[in-house]
Amino acid sequence: MIHEVAAIQIKPEAGILFERAFLRAVPLFERAKGCRFIRLERSVEDPLRYLIVIGWDMIEDHVSGFRSSEDYGRWRDLVGDLFAAPPLVDHTEVIVAYSLKDIG
Repeated sequence: MIHEVAAIQIKPEAGILFERAFLRAVPLFERAKGCRFIRLERSVEDPLRYLIVIGWDMIEDHVSGFRSSEDYGRWRDLVGDLFAAPPLVDHTEVIVAYSLKDIG
């Protein structure tokens, strides 16, 4: 599995709007081929900085699948105006994963 990690800086005062738009966008990812999970994280130090982490079966599911779909356009319509700058996107793979306790 490949993880897409998008670092997003949003405009001041747009936090709750961004979080609501993200929730409305979840069905777009649910129906995307190869999408296994999506989560939104907010920085503790900078509440205007968010990370979106998406699990894809293959990088192609994101790059040539979702990114070229109509749902990608819908995603950008929902959240794009709230960005303070273009997102920084990277694709990663897990090398080591270990959990000491269940994470709630």
